[in-house]
Amino acid sequence: MRYDENLLVGYRYFDARDQQPAFPFGHGLSYTTFSYGNLRVLRSYHSDGAIVKVRGRNTGDREGAEVVQLYVGFPPSAGEPPKVLKAFRKVQLDPGQRSTVTLTLDRRDLSVWSERRDGWESPSGQFHLMVGSSSRDIRASASFWLRGS
Repeated sequence: MRYDENLLVGYRYFDARDQQPAFPFGHGLSYTTFSYGNLRVLRSYHSDGAIVKVRGRNTGDREGAEVVQLYVGFPPSAGEPPKVLKAFRKVQLDPGQRSTVTLTLDRRDLSVWSERRDGWESPSGQFHLMVGSSSRDIRASASFWLRGS
């Protein structure tokens, strides 16, 4: 059996081809609404990773749950899809309640497989971090630079 799609499976395919799916990856229904803001990226120089913090708020009038999803956009030289899900966390909030969600990326989350080296390596360049409630509902973003391995 041939697997010609390589890395472009599911939402990655739609993103790479700029196609709109009927239901984006991570899409869910809720009885309330949420807002995101104050995205901060704290670099962890010891592990070449990052700690990502984002504020979430239940802006509706009912209690509800939200899955905060963190996608990473690699530098173009990495040959990766436009964005890749690397972390997520579910939060339960009462109406008007706010919460800071912390998501952690380690060195492996910021690495790609190298056939030449037969191992994982971190590409050099600008990484884009995107936080949202689905692959197509990105609510906050930030960037940082990483020197590769």
